[in-house]
Amino acid sequence: MEQKAFDLIAEKVGAVLNEQGFTRVAGEQQEESESYVLFKGGNTAYSILYNQGKKRFELRSCGVEDGEPDKKWRSVSIWLYDPEVDDIVSAESIVNDFVESVSAPKPVAVKPKKKRKKDEEDTNDPIFFFNRFVGIFPELREELNTEREEYGDVRVVTFAKEHLVSRIETLCAQSAKQDAIKRCCELLNDMYANGDMDVRSIITIVILNGIENPAAIENMRSLFSDDLKKSYAAGLKFKGKTVKPEKKKKEKGFIADNLNNLK
Repeated sequence: MEQKAFDLIAEKVGAVLNEQGFTRVAGEQQEESESYVLFKGGNTAYSILYNQGKKRFELRSCGVEDGEPDKKWRSVSIWLYDPEVDDIVSAESIVNDFVESVSAPKPVAVKPKKKRKKDEEDTNDPIFFFNRFVGIFPELREELNTEREEYGDVRVVTFAKEHLVSRIETLCAQSAKQDAIKRCCELLNDMYANGDMDVRSIITIVILNGIENPAAIENMRSLFSDDLKKSYAAGLKFKGKTVKPEKKKKEKGFIADNLNNLK
């Protein structure tokens, strides 16, 4: 099934890129357990990749030097896709997101990446986190658009509290929906491992602490990664308490400020 989904995504996104002057490189490229297609255009290249081990599709971009990709890839969008539980409808959601990500009147040059420390990893923000849940709760896409129209931005803590907590709780309380519960928890595990500090706070303090139904927590707990299990247990200590902003890194205080406002 992943090959069918892969071909669909590559075809639909490729059509949009072709209109912008990109050319698809013949054949599928291989990188260990990953298969990808490559599109080159001007000073930018895109690739659509499927990682069999991590069971996810990724849209990447990089610069082009002397007509060839420099392979300094940066992730544009990532979607989990398990061929055992996901169908072609899920692939269509990925198509829509990837098409939206590459849609532009002309190719845009990739800006040089800011140098990072060797032990520093790429992280993903709350908007990225919400977009990943569109695959499980499609209605979130329209609600995100409405949020931006009304407030000019997404109030990430409020949005998670009002639009995500109850949906996750309702889904995970239904023991008969084991596949959907597993998919939801895998997404939480992945985003807790790869998300930024705001995403981790939303997962533990807003979402998991916001779930009151014991059946939902019982169904979820065994599917949590070891790291998320530890953080969930630690996060319970903050339930109902005020969380003060971090003083050393003021930019990280945004989530804590919003959590205070929700108390």
